[in-house]
Amino acid sequence: MHMWTHADETHLNDMMICVRQAQEYLKSQGVNQWQNGYPAENDLQKDIRNGYSYVYIEEGEVVALATLVEGIEPTYNTIEGKWITDGPYVTIHRIAIRNDKKGRGIGGSFVDYAAVLATQTGCKSIRIDTHCENISMQRMIQKNGFTYCGIITLLSGDLRNAYEKVL
Repeated sequence: MHMWTHADETHLNDMMICVRQAQEYLKSQGVNQWQNGYPAENDLQKDIRNGYSYVYIEEGEVVALATLVEGIEPTYNTIEGKWITDGPYVTIHRIAIRNDKKGRGIGGSFVDYAAVLATQTGCKSIRIDTHCENISMQRMIQKNGFTYCGIITLLSGDLRNAYEKVL
């Protein structure tokens, strides 16, 4: 059975395997994203406690994770560009897919899942951002109906490409 579901503490070790593989993959691609120990185990624990964290289960194993947050994302308040909507939105963060499961549409299936959850809570769009050199994530984002909106600045000062999908 394949499905997205809320993550809990029992999923944490498998989630960290996905994160470590993603960090190595980004490093191998020369992308300076997730190279400073982020996201750490305590970041994932916080997401789980807040009810933001989801895992993709395949044959009883966690093969992917993603975070979905409803409400204002502070780093999105200022954008060099323009968001499509100004209504309520959800934000996707921290997607990681185990290396042996990449390229099978799991990221896109989370976008679909997030759209259902967002619509149920009255949100009008989904927003997401990624490193300007993270080409594989940009491909997934654009393939799944997001529109490039501009550049946002993280609290660290790093710049990210920002996208929105109207529901």
